[in-house]
Amino acid sequence: VIDAAQIKQGVDFIAEVTVKRSTGFSFTFDELALTQIFPSGWEITNARMDGGVSNLTNSPLDYQDVRDDRVMTYFDLPPGKTQNKTDTRVYRIQLNAAYAGKYYLPAVACEAMYDNRIQATAPGKWVEVI
Repeated sequence: VIDAAQIKQGVDFIAEVTVKRSTGFSFTFDELALTQIFPSGWEITNARMDGGVSNLTNSPLDYQDVRDDRVMTYFDLPPGKTQNKTDTRVYRIQLNAAYAGKYYLPAVACEAMYDNRIQATAPGKWVEVI
């Protein structure tokens, strides 16, 4: 575990997001979109671009869109522990603290694309690459 508020330049690290149900809804949360936007001082390490395969273990997903500054992950979240399915998903992204400076890490958002009752955010904060 590292403190994202200050990371030494050149350090590789992993951003981990855990999505867990916290409502009484008993239906599957279909077509969730998790949006992670990263500060411009951090670079996303995309193993697919290097011809390699990521060694990070992630929960099941339908699609993952990796861009220069963000990763959007699309998945479903079942209602509970039935038939080896869990009500929690964990997604990890490999990053590098590339450029020294002070940057803003935007909020992380997860929401159902077609049901506005299902949404969650984690606040953004200032981070520094030293």
